Amino acid sequence: MHIKFSCIGGFANLDLNFEIDTDELPKEKYEELQNLMKQADLHNAAQSKMVKTQGFDSFSYQLDIADEKKKQSFSFTDTTAPEEVRPLLDYLRNLAIEIKMAE
Repeated sequence: MHIKFSCIGGFANLDLNFEIDTDELPKEKYEELQNLMKQADLHNAAQSKMVKTQGFDSFSYQLDIADEKKKQSFSFTDTTAPEEVRPLLDYLRNLAIEIKMAE
């Protein structure tokens, strides 16, 4: 599975972007990501009616997920992300920071 993730905004005007093939992740990170994606239930999150509000210090997230069958895109902010999606966004944001710091 290929993931493209972007997190921008907040007081610090954060701008994090990364792309990764999940097969390249260490086993424990891959398993954690799979677990968080299952918990996030992104298909139902995309179908839900989300209020389009954004605070000055909110992050905006763009998440593109592609596998051999389909490609899906999701957009959230801190205020529109359903509760079950937030741990996934936090994990991806932290992974993006880790990757950026390693560069």
